[in-house]
Amino acid sequence: MTNWLSAVVILAAGVILGFMFVYFVRRKPIEHNELADLQARRDELVKKLRELDMVAEERTRLEIETAQVLRQIDEVEDRRSRLSGQARSPVLHDSVVGFIWGASSMLVLVGLAYFVMQSAKPREAAPAAESTIQAPKPPADPAVQQLEAAVQKSPDDLNMRVALAKAYLERDNLMGVFDQTQYVLAKSPNDSRALTYQALVRMAMGQSADAISMLEKATQSDPKFIDAWVGLAWARMQQGKPKEAEAAIAQAARQHPEEKQRLDQVFAQMKLQASGGQAPSPVSAPQGVIHIALEVDPAKARNGTVYVTARAEGVMAGPPIAVKRLSAVLLPTTIDLTSADSMLGQPLPPKVRIEARVDSDGNPLTRDPTDPSAVMDGVALGSSIRLVLR
Repeated sequence: MTNWLSAVVILAAGVILGFMFVYFVRRKPIEHNELADLQARRDELVKKLRELDMVAEERTRLEIETAQVLRQIDEVEDRRSRLSGQARSPVLHDSVVGFIWGASSMLVLVGLAYFVMQSAKPREAAPAAESTIQAPKPPADPAVQQLEAAVQKSPDDLNMRVALAKAYLERDNLMGVFDQTQYVLAKSPNDSRALTYQALVRMAMGQSADAISMLEKATQSDPKFIDAWVGLAWARMQQGKPKEAEAAIAQAARQHPEEKQRLDQVFAQMKLQASGGQAPSPVSAPQGVIHIALEVDPAKARNGTVYVTARAEGVMAGPPIAVKRLSAVLLPTTIDLTSADSMLGQPLPPKVRIEARVDSDGNPLTRDPTDPSAVMDGVALGSSIRLVLR
């Protein structure tokens, strides 16, 4: 990267000096013309005063005007004497000033060129210590690498992008899923696969209404796409509408009778997980549920959305396993995090890393380091914790 700040500062200084030079150089002839005009007016008034045949009132007026002109002449001469110095001759003064301004201009140009060259040099690599704080990258997946290379080779191959989005989804790379499906939907808005996969990402983001709208559009676009019906059933179950979820599973079974047994098992798992997401007893939290008391530092603003995420123990980056969203104005409050808050209803691991943060713009894909947050690692299922967002 190039740092142009020093060059811009020097350039601004040169422009200011140039304007000052032009101002003072152009000011001299203006004052000279002003003095010549005043002297001519003085001579004309004196000539009129020498005339004897005028009334007393006219003579008085001319005398007053002559006095004013003489005073103005004195002011101009005094100002010129202060600027140029009475002991110096005009020729010497102009030569000295021209030499000073020329030398100053050359120095400014040389300094500007020096700083531009210094700033334009590539910055040295960051110290090794800086790289140690970065999160370690996960090992490369050959299958994903092959799909990524194919997409780079043929960026307009929508089927390849959908395949890459599905691979990202299976590996919990939600940002990758969002990017690929967003590209596909821009080219083909009714692609049922892209609609379904992006809807699953939006469910993880807490945008249930948008997710359901996209899933319904996907089932209408391609009623045979079973993933869209399963996703719609899960979204309805999260809304607390088991009958509508069951209707979506039944519709999927009608489209694929050979999958009816597997679909019945999926729906049974959905009902089991939904029932496990009920509010726990205040005495003790049941297994599979984490009881979280959320508070915020009084000095921090309570505007925006609170995101509570769970990742596997010791994992600090990457897509979360479960997400819960609520308005920051509700703080302080208590919530329960269960497998019902996971994107696809998968059970939570025995121990998780819980992070809660206030997102001022409401977009979980962006992060402001000034937003209050709190983290606790190694939280076991069935425990109760307290997080103070600072």
